[in-house]
Amino acid sequence: MNKLNPWLNLIEIKVHIRYKGLFGCLALMIVITPAEIFAQACPACSNPALQSSEKLEAGIDTLYKGTFRTTLNVTNGYRYQGGHQEYTQLNTSGQLIEGGLHEHKVELDFFRIELSLEHTFKTNWSLWLRIPYDIKIQKTEVNFIDDFTEQEKEDIVRNRDLHHRGETYIGLSDPRLFVAHRFNKFLGEKGRLDVAIGTSLPMGNTEKDPLAAGQSGEQHLHIQFGTGTFDPLVELHYVAGLTKKISLAVFTINKLPFYANNHLYRGPLETTSGISMGYRLSKWLALRASFANFSQSQARWNGVTDPNSGLISFNGTLMASFNLKNGLSITSGYRFPIYQQTVSDEGDTFTYGPTFVLNVSYAFNKR
Repeated sequence: MNKLNPWLNLIEIKVHIRYKGLFGCLALMIVITPAEIFAQACPACSNPALQSSEKLEAGIDTLYKGTFRTTLNVTNGYRYQGGHQEYTQLNTSGQLIEGGLHEHKVELDFFRIELSLEHTFKTNWSLWLRIPYDIKIQKTEVNFIDDFTEQEKEDIVRNRDLHHRGETYIGLSDPRLFVAHRFNKFLGEKGRLDVAIGTSLPMGNTEKDPLAAGQSGEQHLHIQFGTGTFDPLVELHYVAGLTKKISLAVFTINKLPFYANNHLYRGPLETTSGISMGYRLSKWLALRASFANFSQSQARWNGVTDPNSGLISFNGTLMASFNLKNGLSITSGYRFPIYQQTVSDEGDTFTYGPTFVLNVSYAFNKR
């Protein structure tokens, strides 16, 4: 993860504002990701539940040796709103003191650009590699609820800057590597199942314990680009053609951390499961509606539960896939929340704003 200098920050924000409207026009719907972010950790923009349209559409059966597919997923979320009430101030001597009521307000925009590579090395046996890159633009302010002197306001802002700062963060997040096998004619002549087992690769930037830093009045960051550990991954994707035009898809995508990194951080268990129905209007256009659940347990820092983690959410998906000639497909999508609930009432919670996805996939050597 890198903090950009002020000039690059300005350029990044301008580019974001310029193209945000473009995503709104292109994206009619979305693939499944969680409905909320919290503790600025942003599972909404980093959850691995991004599926290519190929895994949702019936009609593509046998994967032949030598087939290669590349997919580019771009997720754009903006005006994610968060914050919490606060009574703590940080004086010029570096001491944390209690004061009047005020509110930390935080807003986050983000882009996630993920490159997915899939190579079939043996009939119906493939390697999957997903490489995500994130841009996270954070804005902060303070809402003064009680009356304060100018000095108290400075102390309040100084304390806020320990936790939340108006900065842009960019970096590579943990890639994910899988071995996958496809079972054709699974539960019927028109059904197929993809089973993928793999691991995350700890290449994303990690942070030191923000809970301990906050208690001691030290500047810290909750945003992480990785877990710092090799986390086992399991995915199941099932799709069946119910009629010539209607297909059913069921999937579950899971991350199972089991040990702590060198900062004594152990990531949470995460699972995204859902069901979707697709309708093919023509050879080149298909529509799909999905319902999914995202569940996350609580992370731990040095054995202490992170109150800013742990979420149960349900969300809906609408998307359109354009299947063009020569193996090219383009999918646009929009996600909307149905229900969301954090495990702990003590942590920060961000309610997400508009989120759009654009998915471009191309198959080489396809028979």
